[in-house]
This record gives sequence, structure tokens and C-alpha cells, in this order.
Amino acid sequence: MNRQFSIRLTEAIEAMGVNPTQFARKAGIPQGTISKCLSGHVPTARILLRISTFTGKSVDWLLTGTGQGKAGVGYVAERAARYGRAGGSRKASANEEVLVAKLLKVLRGSSRRKQQMIKDLLDVLSR
Repeated sequence: MNRQFSIRLTEAIEAMGVNPTQFARKAGIPQGTISKCLSGHVPTARILLRISTFTGKSVDWLLTGTGQGKAGVGYVAERAARYGRAGGSRKASANEEVLVAKLLKVLRGSSRRKQQMIKDLLDVLSR
């Protein structure tokens, strides 16, 4: 339990002018997780980075109170490392990029029938 972390998180949320429930919704963090953090629990690194990015406060400041309150020194803004095949160095061919772009266009489009058809097809092919 880290009471100081919860105090700094409360300050950061109040500085944004929102309540904890609104903060959780806007940051895309489960409300129960924010509630635990406000009770003194330190979140996982992934959640901590999301809080840091969303509030604009550095991870160092959130955890220890040192460093700059604003993102800067101690601020980490890089994506998590990917392991296994997902992070492989294989380059997608131009043809694959075109196909992915077409799939995304259909999935992001307004035709629910087409979206469902693509999802069903992908389910069948991935078996």
C-alpha cells in the first residue's frame, strides 16, 4: 500500500477537473482499478503508464513525488515490447498491406452485414 501514490493520483485527477469515475472512463481504465489506486494500491506498469500519459504527470512523480510533476524527466512514452511472432521482424509485402487496408476499410465502414461477414470468415479461417 502506498498512501503517497494515492494522494498524488487524487491531485492529478482533481487538476484535470473530473471525478474519479469520469477519469477512469476517459482514460480507458476500469473504474475498480482507479478505486483501488485511490485506496493506496500501486497499479501495474501498463496502467501506470496509461495514467501518466493521460494526466501528463511523470511516472517518477506519481510513484515517488520526485522529478517534475509534468511529463518530462522520468516520463516514459514508448510502446510495450512485443514478444514472439507478433513482434517478428518479417516485413509485410505490399500486397498484404493493400489487403489489410481493404479489410480495415470494410470493418470501419457502416455496413454491419459486411462487418459481420468478415468477422465470421476470419473465425472460420483461424480454426
